[in-house]
Amino acid sequence: MTTNPIIQFKNVKKIFDDNGQVVLNDINFELESGKFYTLLGASGSGKSTILNIIAGLMDATSGDIFLDGERINDVPINKRDVHTVFQNYALLPHKNVFDNIAFPLKIRKISKAEIDRRVLEALKMVRLTGFEHRRIQKLSGGQRQRVAIARAIVNRPKVVLLDEPLSALDLKLRTEMQYELRALQQKLGITFVFVTHDQEEALAMSDWIFVINEGEIVQSGTPVDIYDEPINRFVATFIGESNIVTGIMLDDYLVEFNGKQFEAVDGGMKKNEPVEVVIRPEDLQLTLPDEGKLVVKVTTQLFRGVHYEIIAVDELGQEWMIHSTRQAIVGEVIGLNFEPEDIHIMRLNETEAEFDARIEEYVEDEVAEAGIINAIREEEVDQEV
Repeated sequence: MTTNPIIQFKNVKKIFDDNGQVVLNDINFELESGKFYTLLGASGSGKSTILNIIAGLMDATSGDIFLDGERINDVPINKRDVHTVFQNYALLPHKNVFDNIAFPLKIRKISKAEIDRRVLEALKMVRLTGFEHRRIQKLSGGQRQRVAIARAIVNRPKVVLLDEPLSALDLKLRTEMQYELRALQQKLGITFVFVTHDQEEALAMSDWIFVINEGEIVQSGTPVDIYDEPINRFVATFIGESNIVTGIMLDDYLVEFNGKQFEAVDGGMKKNEPVEVVIRPEDLQLTLPDEGKLVVKVTTQLFRGVHYEIIAVDELGQEWMIHSTRQAIVGEVIGLNFEPEDIHIMRLNETEAEFDARIEEYVEDEVAEAGIINAIREEEVDQEV
């Protein structure tokens, strides 16, 4: 439970009245102040709906939304201490850069001297000093995006909402703006809630990610947690590339797949429980056939710039994707090696709540067992003394 969350959703549902479609189904989460959060999902998953409900652009069908401890379901848009950066930036084309940024301050009737100070400060933060008199039409896509961000932060809101603001930029500029947005958020200490369908973008920028699918939060966690410990097949395939095969969890730390037994680092499951096994392409190392844990035949190879993407098939017909800086030869037989920590085990159809409960119970059992072992060792030492 987060202490004094800046944003809180309690059992929030959204149903479109015209067709009865459930867009959000019982959403619950808490956001801490001063962190960068990302709502990640495909088009139509419900991520933008969550953002619009926070902003007040859309009402929840049921449930409660809190901002800094205050229930805001019925609070109008202009009374919520949040600001939204839209995908199309929503800049005023007939006003210059200064006036666009100053617009929310003028609505609040801030003094001219304070407006001047805040606008120039915001321009400096987004590296647009000297652009205050430039017309919006004369700006590049990246510059317009910075103006939209400057307008969002000039009012010093508690929360900045960003609805896929980088999607219209080219790849190079998009990457640059990812660095700039992250650095700006850390400098300001304002809570950012970022919506995207781009997995790499979410992994690069976020303190915490919510993976959303069909109106539900499928998994949440740090970027490392989400990537290294996907909870189910959807997350494993949506976040990066994955090799997924069926297996049997023979015991704690021991799994069987492809007709062989392998050491693993996962536990807390039933003996002989059917599971799915995930190994990321970059965790597979090429070796000689007689030295590999798996033996495969290379069918395809593509050069991706930073690595070769190799597709190979094992003797059971299972296809494997490998990312390697070493080049292979199409048609050759090679070995694949991997470490126990490279194997991730997923229970079939496990929810995030069930996953968290299982891990907590498993850790408690491990700690208790370690305590018993330590107590026995201490008793043995005492007897020897």
